Amino acid sequence: MPDERLAAQREQFLSLEKDNQIWRQPDTKRIEDALKPLKDYPLLPYLRLQALSERLKSLPVSEVDSFLTRYAGTPLETTLRKRWLSELANQSLAEPYIEAYQPHLGTRYTCDYLNFQLSVTDNPAFWLEQVNDIWLSGQSRPDECDPVFKLWQRAGLMTIDRVIGRAELVAKAGNTRMLSYLQRRLPPTHHYIITLWRQIKRNPTTVTRYADFPLKYAQYEIPVIYFGLTRLAWQNPDKAIRAFTNWQKKIDFSEGQLQQIHRAIAISLAIDNDEKAMEWLAKANVPAAEADVRHWHLAYMLRQQDWQGALEVIDSAPEREQLDEAFRYWRARGLGELDADAMQNQLLSELSGERHYYGFLASARLAKQPALTNQPLQVSDALLAKVGLYPSVKRAREWFELGRFVEARREWYYLNKKLNSEEKQAATLLASNWGWHDQAIFGFARTGHFDDVERRFPLAFAEQFQQQATQHQVDPAMAMAIARRESSFMVDAVSPAGARGLMQLMPGTVNFITSSRVSRKTLFEPDKNLAFGIQYLKYLNDKLGENPVLVTASYNAGWKRVQEWLPDEGEQPLDVWIENIPYRETRHYVKAVMAYRYIYQKQLGQDANVFDTLSRMKVSADSLTLP
Repeated sequence: MPDERLAAQREQFLSLEKDNQIWRQPDTKRIEDALKPLKDYPLLPYLRLQALSERLKSLPVSEVDSFLTRYAGTPLETTLRKRWLSELANQSLAEPYIEAYQPHLGTRYTCDYLNFQLSVTDNPAFWLEQVNDIWLSGQSRPDECDPVFKLWQRAGLMTIDRVIGRAELVAKAGNTRMLSYLQRRLPPTHHYIITLWRQIKRNPTTVTRYADFPLKYAQYEIPVIYFGLTRLAWQNPDKAIRAFTNWQKKIDFSEGQLQQIHRAIAISLAIDNDEKAMEWLAKANVPAAEADVRHWHLAYMLRQQDWQGALEVIDSAPEREQLDEAFRYWRARGLGELDADAMQNQLLSELSGERHYYGFLASARLAKQPALTNQPLQVSDALLAKVGLYPSVKRAREWFELGRFVEARREWYYLNKKLNSEEKQAATLLASNWGWHDQAIFGFARTGHFDDVERRFPLAFAEQFQQQATQHQVDPAMAMAIARRESSFMVDAVSPAGARGLMQLMPGTVNFITSSRVSRKTLFEPDKNLAFGIQYLKYLNDKLGENPVLVTASYNAGWKRVQEWLPDEGEQPLDVWIENIPYRETRHYVKAVMAYRYIYQKQLGQDANVFDTLSRMKVSADSLTLP
């Protein structure tokens, strides 16, 4: 499509998209005349969707069905189906609703569906049983579910077990306002159970007020006690130990509950470097224990410099887990510290051929160049051309070119559910060729092709990164590594906490480093976002002596918190300190960014290797040293 014609079609599409009046008129000929210039424009179906949506009340079922069939398995179908179901529900049309309904559209549609089925069925018990799973949720349910819940309750299915079961989910999810609603649905004899859930969620020390638990209905109280003990363990493990010792004399915890209580106490003590950690880690590190128990058992041994103990922890892990790169690295380190140099070097040599944090560390310890092993994904030109002509691909690309990234990603998500493995590879390459970096990165992961290093770590916004990094004396490879980890270069990314844009900046952080009020919308402009992010890296560099590990950890968790994690006395090897970072997210973040930084150092043609320094550095409360 010639550029001028495409530009004109885009302009007309955007104009018609905003013109709601044209879609509401009864004269369909005028609508068709307006759409004629767009007959080969990829996003034309979205205008047809708009036209249908505005006239749903008067549309024949056949016209809706025709659109749903034509665009089956796309966001166009899902959007119209939801709107059509809402219209049918508003008109209380049971049979058409049942005919048009499909699962997985959302709870409100499922509740309407069940309500309509109950209005026409001669077997209500079958449909009422399906309400159980909708009810048993820690979240508030849509208003559309209220009629179904009333029928379900009248049938005697809102039992004490189910109400208290939901109270547990609600309390754990933090939706304590719903607890009053649930309490009213219990007999007065059981109201205190809900009160206990409310109190234990607000303050886990409630579990130490033993008189508040009469054990009248022990089967309902034990889950509250168990929840309180595990929460208290993270806040105050010593109090949790005392409370646990007391409760063990009165009630029988299940094997699974005991494992989780031991786990919480052991890990909390290990994070605090408490001398009691050894005893509790031994209790927690049983064959069925979760992997984080063994991680913290190993990390605690490393912090104590108990290398023989560290090797014993590794040997106690399941065989599959012993093959994990972390355990292989620390086995090598332990053997080296115990003067088994030949065995250490053999293990490090094997690891050094792998492309990850531990492989790069192993290479640095052997004074070898780390392996990158770039192997570009190969897809035939014929398949690329074929996939590029799929209507969903063309729609996704056009949304992307318009900067409508949410719509583009929605099309891409639906598309990938229908493609076979070879087509997914082709789609991934197309996204990479278009400069749609985030979807290309996700695509390489989805297809399991991890060796196309240059495309998985694209030089996105490289010129802007280089310019800003030079201005603020920050390593551009560091900045690009953080952007790659934070957002995969998704310019409109928003985290659950509210961080925004390429480098996932909190508005308050930007306001602080710029000494001005920056609009949240501005953070979605990539040039400005990366400039602010690099300014923040400069700030952290100044705070933390340009230590790459501490700066990276601080970018994720905050520099004041990171300073609290430094050793109280003496020095620690930096690789040991990283394993003892209390937050799992930050621990993995640091390892990933360090590996990404090395890759970007190579991509940018730098001679430096961050792992040369990292492998030799030690950290203390007031100094960062190289031996």
